[in-house]
Amino acid sequence: MARKADEGDLNMGKTVVIVIDVQQMFFDGPTRAHCADEVIDGINRLTAAREANAPVFIVQHESPADGPLARESAAWQLPAALNREASDTSIYKTVGDSFQNTLLHENLRERGIESVVLCGYATEFCVNATARRAEWLDLKTVIASDLHMTAGKPHLSADKIVEHQNFVWTHSSMSGNGVKVLPLTDILDKEFA
Repeated sequence: MARKADEGDLNMGKTVVIVIDVQQMFFDGPTRAHCADEVIDGINRLTAAREANAPVFIVQHESPADGPLARESAAWQLPAALNREASDTSIYKTVGDSFQNTLLHENLRERGIESVVLCGYATEFCVNATARRAEWLDLKTVIASDLHMTAGKPHLSADKIVEHQNFVWTHSSMSGNGVKVLPLTDILDKEFA
């Protein structure tokens, strides 16, 4: 029987935090992410879950050597404000879904992970694609509702994209498992207490 996203608290020994595409390119310049500083501060509070034995995975998007997110380029780097520990696991991806053509799922299986808490950039692309794959893989999937962000688009502001995507995750399910959408305070108080 499939697990429902609202069944019980997360098992800390079986839960990871996945930080998606929090990279310099998205936190500087004219296409800077909506609420970037606040989101990084919140992610740092969330990843303190390391103390509750929740591993942290840092996912970075990369493009070919001549692309804007070439590995080791300034744009590809993590912002200095993002707390990173030596124990964090790095995952490098080339498409929106953090699982596609990466070792993420294998790493989670090897650790016996049952639940993921997702945050990062870009709400409607990489965070959404990763959430849907995690759900499909039968992982209990929690989105930190106030810790994902994007840049505005010509037809919709960044805050409206975030609001819309939180609504979509809350009211739809592709696999039957659903996605639990919680603000950081609830995750810290209820899930990582």
